Amino acid sequence: MVIFIYMCILALNLVAIFLTYHFLGKEMEKKAKGIFIIVGIAVIYMLVSLVYWIGTKDIDLGNNESFGKNLITFTFVPVNAIVILPFLASSYKNLQTGKLKSEPFRNRCILLAIVLIILLIIEFFYFKDIQTGIYNMLQNARSNS
Repeated sequence: MVIFIYMCILALNLVAIFLTYHFLGKEMEKKAKGIFIIVGIAVIYMLVSLVYWIGTKDIDLGNNESFGKNLITFTFVPVNAIVILPFLASSYKNLQTGKLKSEPFRNRCILLAIVLIILLIIEFFYFKDIQTGIYNMLQNARSNS
């Protein structure tokens, strides 16, 4: 079961990376695309980790805490990246090629930031329930073994 979950997380990460890479276009250098993708995913990872920490700081899961944290974080980072990064990449590409002026680009960034904040708020309220569910799943698996 755990291997299946990790394979799904890997697939989500690959989709996030390839979508963002595709939306950056053919005009941009591969190095610049790589930096954009790495920085974008790193920022989303830090935000999801912060929201996870705030949302689950009252839960004590003992030894299972790191497994649950990794599972939740590595699941929600690519989901958030799929929602935000391709659209940001497309706008950035259009800004670089001169098809988009700086003010509309700024407005798109603000809109994407609002969408990301809404996603993080929703995730904040569900992280505690998800963490408790993972704990119960692990306890059931151990008792059945």
